[in-house]
Amino acid sequence: MKPKAKSRRRLLRFGRRLSASTKNALELIKLGHLAPDYGAPYEIVDQSPIFKLRRYVLPSGETNAPPVLLVPPLMVTSEVYDVAPDVSAVSALAAAGVAPFVVDFGAPEHAEGGMKRTLDDHVRAVDRAIDRILALTGRDKLHLAGYSQGGMFAYQACAYRRSKGIASVITFGAPVDIHRNVPAVRASAVGALVRAVEPAIMGVLNRIEGLPGELTSAGFKLISTRKEIEQRVEFVKKLHDRNALVRREARRRFLGGEGFVAWPGPALRDFVDQFIVHNRMLSGGFVIDGRTVTLADITCPVLAFIGLTDDMARPAAVRAISRAAPDAKIDTLEVAAGHFGLVVGSRAMKITWPTVAAWVAHQEGKGPRPVILDAARGEREDLADLDDEPEGASFEVDVDYSLFMDSIAEGAKAAWDRLGDVAASATDALDSVKWREPRLRKLMSLDASSRVSAALTLSEQARRSPDATFFLWQGRAFTYREADVRVNNVVKGLYARGVRPGDRVAVLMGSRPSFLSMVTALSRLGAISVLIPPDTLGPKLVDALSSTKATYVACDPDLAVRCREATKLEVLVLGGGGTARKLPEGLVDMEAIDVEHIELPPSLPLDAGRGGDVAMILCRPSDDGGFRPAEVTNHRWALSAWGAAAACTLKPEDTVYCAIPLHHPAGILVSVGSALVGGTRLALGRPFSPDTFFSEVRRYGATVVFYAGEMTRALVNQPPHRQDKSLPVRLFAGSGMRVDLWHRMIERFGAGIMEFYASTTEALIIANASGEKVGALGRPLPGSAEIDVVRANTDTGGILRDDRGRAIRCAPGEPGLLVARLDDDREAAEVHRNVGRGLFMETDRWFVSTDVVKRDADGDYWIIESTRGFVKRGDQLVSTRRVEDALYELPEVDLASVFSVDVDLGRTALAACITSRSAIATSRLTMTLAQLEPHERPDYVLQVESIPLTEGFRPRKRLLQAAGIDAERGIARWVLRDGAYVAETQRSFQEKAPPV
Repeated sequence: MKPKAKSRRRLLRFGRRLSASTKNALELIKLGHLAPDYGAPYEIVDQSPIFKLRRYVLPSGETNAPPVLLVPPLMVTSEVYDVAPDVSAVSALAAAGVAPFVVDFGAPEHAEGGMKRTLDDHVRAVDRAIDRILALTGRDKLHLAGYSQGGMFAYQACAYRRSKGIASVITFGAPVDIHRNVPAVRASAVGALVRAVEPAIMGVLNRIEGLPGELTSAGFKLISTRKEIEQRVEFVKKLHDRNALVRREARRRFLGGEGFVAWPGPALRDFVDQFIVHNRMLSGGFVIDGRTVTLADITCPVLAFIGLTDDMARPAAVRAISRAAPDAKIDTLEVAAGHFGLVVGSRAMKITWPTVAAWVAHQEGKGPRPVILDAARGEREDLADLDDEPEGASFEVDVDYSLFMDSIAEGAKAAWDRLGDVAASATDALDSVKWREPRLRKLMSLDASSRVSAALTLSEQARRSPDATFFLWQGRAFTYREADVRVNNVVKGLYARGVRPGDRVAVLMGSRPSFLSMVTALSRLGAISVLIPPDTLGPKLVDALSSTKATYVACDPDLAVRCREATKLEVLVLGGGGTARKLPEGLVDMEAIDVEHIELPPSLPLDAGRGGDVAMILCRPSDDGGFRPAEVTNHRWALSAWGAAAACTLKPEDTVYCAIPLHHPAGILVSVGSALVGGTRLALGRPFSPDTFFSEVRRYGATVVFYAGEMTRALVNQPPHRQDKSLPVRLFAGSGMRVDLWHRMIERFGAGIMEFYASTTEALIIANASGEKVGALGRPLPGSAEIDVVRANTDTGGILRDDRGRAIRCAPGEPGLLVARLDDDREAAEVHRNVGRGLFMETDRWFVSTDVVKRDADGDYWIIESTRGFVKRGDQLVSTRRVEDALYELPEVDLASVFSVDVDLGRTALAACITSRSAIATSRLTMTLAQLEPHERPDYVLQVESIPLTEGFRPRKRLLQAAGIDAERGIARWVLRDGAYVAETQRSFQEKAPPV
């Protein structure tokens, strides 16, 4: 062919292409599309202002196919599951015999009130859709699936329902540990980074209505710039080929912007706060519809698809579902795909959706387990390594950060590699500067004249963060605003009943919100709370009311009659007023008072408490079996609250879990106080039990747990669980943990331990803030009283003095009595029974504790024993704590208590009570106690069913002494004879012994 002819033909082809391209381009400009809108047939079976529920038609017409509910992300339309005929998830599932349903959230920017939707609205919509599908199909369960954030919704809705009605959860690129989504930065440091920028982020988010769909679309294109350019070039190349353009029409329009919708502002802000800043998908404790929820409540099987090249839901972030849902059977499938490629495109059609169909069939008992789930990783990748469809038809949009992120990421990674663990230390240092140091300065600035109280702190938090969660109780969440309003209403009710500043009001209530409301309301009013254990009965209650000079009684409804019978004082009943009730005559129902019409006089000072004012009186157990009133000033409350918040470095994302009774000092002063001043969430747990502890900690997302005495020993005595180290708890803090338990707790749960020592009435707090010295009490916190260790008379327990009449300071490592300087102006004799005068100077006054401690060369204090814990044997003293520590070296021993008992002829013997879930060999008992000095070895060891504990979780030795050591009272009894133990009785564990 002649060259001119070839040129003419090429020119004609070019002309035809140009003409076709021009025609197609003009049509696109005029109509916006080349092909009619596509969509698989469906019907709307339910709708609300938030969503529509689509049911897609099965080609076979089958009516009993297992249903799968597909949930889209907020910023992507539901058409992501039905983009085009050849990449349609709903068509693929329907063809495989699965009945697809889709939640359609629509375009909120085009719906009335759509941009005001919250995260709760969307989870409730999924919850309602589940119920509707179950009703339509007559089935008990369905399969819940979600892509990206839709997968997060699926997890949240399943947890919200406690897996009710859900056969399995299937997710595609759904992150759980979002902090692992940040490239080149360790997850442990992400929290600090996010918290650092949170004020700026939330400041912006609070000023916008939401994220427009155009912005979301542009964002996706920006982070996938290379792919976007390639697709635009491919589009121009095929502009003349109408058939090729039609095949890609739906994809082009979807990615061009039609597939993206706005993200409502409230939902966006809640998402950022709960799941990005606080990472509660992993830790638990996120709030949906006022209820606390944890993924640990998911108990149905889970299948999570992971994109190996997914930078929006990185593999580590997706795999974290195994940690967040420890009781669910988790399967994961890795696919060589990006974020979109998991659900749309060639890989999705050949791997994802066939696997989903096979998974559903298997869960329904109608097919084998998908082979691909059990294949080796390499084999999975081979199966997933499929070529894209011809002519660029694949819907892969692999996110590529390289054009604007690579240099930053590489630099950050290199810096991180150089710093290593120093970065974690730097994060701790930043936390200390931001959260610990200001609180310590606050402590040092407080004195008797400072305006400070629990009520004032609550009002400040309510002004600062009114909608932030303050406390959690029985799975419900309450904000600072709600708590503050409730307290104001109780104040009005109290004033209407005649309560005035300075009045003493006895409070007998369980650990519930009404307790906090009453105590805080009394603080706001300037009255004094007298906290009496709610199980106090009869004459003991009468004595407590009399000795504390109470003028009113406040109680729970179930205690009202008992209080009415015990006193002639006016009884105020608070709590449980949600329904109509009629209380017996003589009781005042605080819930029935119409506070709307009560005006407080302007002259009444609210929140006016000063540091030196008495805030509350704690009725603490006394040696005679009664109570001793312990006055707590506002300054002492503040020292506990700010001191604990500082020592534990409490942060806003923390959740403090308290299962200690609120009338106990560790409850009201430390747990509640630290959470309130720290701006953290307070989770009020049920009465402590290992049976409820683990589930509550996960449900609330508790990060700091306060303990007392031997409370946590019950936890390590439980059979080990594979998810022990995945608890959200980062710190256990409290008083009374022994060295053996300390080691077991760290080994079992991997959390830190913070040991405190505090006087109930005095400004004395010691804390082992670093946790480096296992078993140490630590050092005094700033603002704490000056303390010292002095020698004591072993016979009388009194302070030894030198020739000048001064106390003798102990040398480092030498045991002595712990003393604390008294600087208040109150008359010591009226407040203290244990006051030492002139210990080091003529006019000084010191509180003399009953605890024997030692101080090491570094200045750290260590507990030795309470003076009441020593038993005199001949001319030598025996520390019962030391004997108990020896018994705890036996792994079989769950709990131990050592005390003196009177035996025949008035002789005093040393006895030990122990509990154990297994038999103890006599030879092992002898060998273990042989490490003690002969005079330290107990004469009797009695194994019993249980040991009663005080409200502070310490053995009730008085009851054990009264019960005696009769062999009939135990499972087994050993007697010390000639340096060895002899088993006198040994029942089988099936034989129940009488309770103590």
